[in-house]
Amino acid sequence: MKIWAFFSYFSKYIIFSKTRQRLLFIAVTGLFLSAFSLMVIQGIMGGLQKGLVTRSKNVNGHYLVQFNESTFEAIDAVKEILRTSDVHFFAELETEVMIKHKGFVAPAKFHGIDLDDEGPSFLRSKDFSGLVLGSELASKVKIQFLDDLQIIAPGVTDSLLGEVPRFIYAPLTDYYYSELPEVDEFEMWGRLSLVQNLLRIHEPNQIRIFGELKAKQINQIRSLQETHNFRLKTWEDMNEALVWSLNLETKVMLFLFSAMSFLVSIAITSGLLIFFSKIRKDLMSFWILGMGQKQVMSLCFWFVVSFSFVVCLLGITLGYSALKILEIYGHEIIPDIFVERRFPLSLTAIHFSISFFIPFSISVIFSYLSFLNFRRENQSFVSIVRGIGQ
Repeated sequence: MKIWAFFSYFSKYIIFSKTRQRLLFIAVTGLFLSAFSLMVIQGIMGGLQKGLVTRSKNVNGHYLVQFNESTFEAIDAVKEILRTSDVHFFAELETEVMIKHKGFVAPAKFHGIDLDDEGPSFLRSKDFSGLVLGSELASKVKIQFLDDLQIIAPGVTDSLLGEVPRFIYAPLTDYYYSELPEVDEFEMWGRLSLVQNLLRIHEPNQIRIFGELKAKQINQIRSLQETHNFRLKTWEDMNEALVWSLNLETKVMLFLFSAMSFLVSIAITSGLLIFFSKIRKDLMSFWILGMGQKQVMSLCFWFVVSFSFVVCLLGITLGYSALKILEIYGHEIIPDIFVERRFPLSLTAIHFSISFFIPFSISVIFSYLSFLNFRRENQSFVSIVRGIGQ
């Protein structure tokens, strides 16, 4: 009961007193904004990063099996393992080519897809009677629907006419827009037979896997590497630069907001030193009413800790509420030219923990330092009582 009376008294003093310290209010507001900002920034950045990664995985796959010396025996062995899983996959013959249409030339990556496999979901509705081009790639060569496109393989030549690069013609029958520049500007797809005819190669050279594999299936595929010459690469392995950039972006964001919390804590330290000095006689009154001096000083510290806890909890709560509002009504704010029309929201328990514990921990540390300084600079309550009448 004494503890509740202590906390209630000083809460009312901080909020309603005419002589309350504005510096302490500024510090508390900064602590609230630190937790609030960390929550909002992590939610939006996490959503944007998750959206980018998801779109990339939908096109490039979660895993890629690359055959250095592709044989139907090795391909069938990997497919047999994948058929026991719930993931989609397809074999393809991939090569880098040049495409030409009416004098316009552009580099491209040509994927010859084995239509006997399930195939990726993003291409299931496409017309594979001809070629499927990325939207920006089609724009580069100014090609229209059903126009014939010349596909040139610079690394493969025919000696009949003097080492001329081999080429084929195929019509454009569909487009694909992935919202990923590296895909829309360079990727094209067609039947496996088209690439086989261009390269005079029969076996596919890789298998794309769409979905997460279990550890057992990964181990089974890796065990085949001892007898077959291929590599199993994850999406992270295929996009190391992007993964590194996203991680760096997250770390820099956390560093900046942690630095902001340090600045806030400096204000907390100054505000608490002034506040403790101002309420020294009020603390003495609790001692007169029966509390021990050590207990009073300890309660001062725990009051500050509890107050910081409530402020940080309020910050992440209102931050989460703001994110939900932006997620629902964000499409009315973001213009049509952006890929994400809504503010994407992606939060985990780790994000909540970081948003709460970074400002709270820094606040507790600096509050404790200010509390120690206050305790060292002040006399015992007996000395204060004796000095009142002098």
